[in-house]
Amino acid sequence: MSRRGLALVLLVVLIAGAGCASMPAAGRAPIADVGALVGRWEGTTSPDDHPFVLTINPGGTLVAVWSGQTRWGTVTVQEGEATYEMQPGGYEGTIRLFNDNGARRMVLSDASASLRAQAVPVRVAGR
Repeated sequence: MSRRGLALVLLVVLIAGAGCASMPAAGRAPIADVGALVGRWEGTTSPDDHPFVLTINPGGTLVAVWSGQTRWGTVTVQEGEATYEMQPGGYEGTIRLFNDNGARRMVLSDASASLRAQAVPVRVAGR
C-alpha cells in the first residue's frame, strides 16, 4: 500500500474513533429501585474470565460467588444509581444496568478495582 493510501486509511480510522468516543454509553438504563436487579445473574469476572454468579433478593441482600469465594452483602439504589457492599473483604462499588435491544446486562465495578464482573439474568423455571 502506498504512503498516501496508508495515510487515508489512518485518517478514516481516527475520524471514526473520535465520533464513537463522543457517543454516550449505548443502552445504559437508570435503576429505579432494587426490584430492577432482583434475581439470579451469571457471567464472568475480568480480566480472568472466572465464572461469576450473583443473586439479589427483594430486600436488597445479595450473595456473590466467584473464584471459589462466596460473599454476602447489600445493594442500595439512590437517584437511579446502584451500589453494593460485600463481606468478607470489604468489596464495594457500583452496579450499572444496560438494556441492549431487550437484552439486560449488569456490570459491577469495585472501587478498589479488585472485582470487575458482568452478568446477564438467568431465567428460572416457573418465572
